[in-house]
Amino acid sequence: MRRINENELEKLSEFMIEQFWGKEEMQQMFKGFNKEKGKSIATNILYMELLYFYNKGDIYIFDDDITGSIVGIQAKNLFSIQRILMALKSNKILKSLSKEEKEQLQNNIKPIKEVHSSNWYKKYCKNPYYILQFAIAKDMRGKGIARKMLEELFDYASKTNSCIVLETFTESNVPMYKHFGFKVKEFFETENKELKEYRMLKKLNDKKIKNITFGKLTEEDIKNVESDVNQIAKDINNIFKN
Repeated sequence: MRRINENELEKLSEFMIEQFWGKEEMQQMFKGFNKEKGKSIATNILYMELLYFYNKGDIYIFDDDITGSIVGIQAKNLFSIQRILMALKSNKILKSLSKEEKEQLQNNIKPIKEVHSSNWYKKYCKNPYYILQFAIAKDMRGKGIARKMLEELFDYASKTNSCIVLETFTESNVPMYKHFGFKVKEFFETENKELKEYRMLKKLNDKKIKNITFGKLTEEDIKNVESDVNQIAKDINNIFKN
């Protein structure tokens, strides 16, 4: 397992969408789109997100062929202001869609927003490591890749974090994560019960934790926020210019 290089992000986004395409949230998000168009939009949006996490978080791949990947980040670095920046960048992609396609996408996202939360963990853990995406190639599953990648990530996160958190919309993923020590802390579903989110947490070895500060931003954190604010201003200006 190694960190990805920036020039591999496009290949990774294509790989991940291929693995995720049949999943519940993907089918919900691109309901009404033909497969080719939906995959194209999803790949472009994911690529934008991966660029962000490449700079602010951690992206690991199992091997040069990308038969597995994990995207994670220190939860404290998921500032809401940075999420706005991600949305603005994605907005550039959405501009290429027709009015009808934009409306369809917005309606499709509503059920996902209904059940999804990215800060639920705050009541359970003060300094978690956040797994955002985890994918193994379909033809390589059951060969120990998931175990090797997760165990390495657990060791990495245990040096600075007291727990690891993640969400999944796929019920069949829950037993696998439980096998690796995660517990379901919360469960939400839409009124029609078509979409479900399992919020899971794994406690890490507290003895390994060091250099943790609670409720206080470092100088580096502040600089990152200032940089993001400036970038957001530029993106807003560009959006209105176009």
